[in-house]
Amino acid sequence: MKLFLAVLLSLLLLSCSKDDFSTGIHSTVFFGMGSCMPVIEESDRDYEKLDGRVYLVNKAAADSMGQPEFILLKLNSTSLEVSNGKLSAELPAGTFVVMPEEYFVNEPANTVTITEGEVSQQDVKIWICTSY
Repeated sequence: MKLFLAVLLSLLLLSCSKDDFSTGIHSTVFFGMGSCMPVIEESDRDYEKLDGRVYLVNKAAADSMGQPEFILLKLNSTSLEVSNGKLSAELPAGTFVVMPEEYFVNEPANTVTITEGEVSQQDVKIWICTSY
């Protein structure tokens, strides 16, 4: 009987997911780099699913502080390790910019809005210009 209870408890614990939340995001993060001289149209850009750390930066803070304070922004943001582009996070309602660890990118394509009581399914695209 004790063995049965232990197995049952283990199965219940394993079935609980850390992704089971009511407000947040489930997304795929795509990352690409290329020259911006001339500008590469969105439809011609090559993206891959991101592997690495991303920061979910409050949009108002990103707009007001900008790139010079990127280290401070990262310290005050939620960060997650993303594998094969899969991003899943419980977040409060608000607007966030999804940024890779190495680059400050504040564009509409990598901005998500989280609504209370909803889980956003919005995918994110991060494009880095290698030249201007």
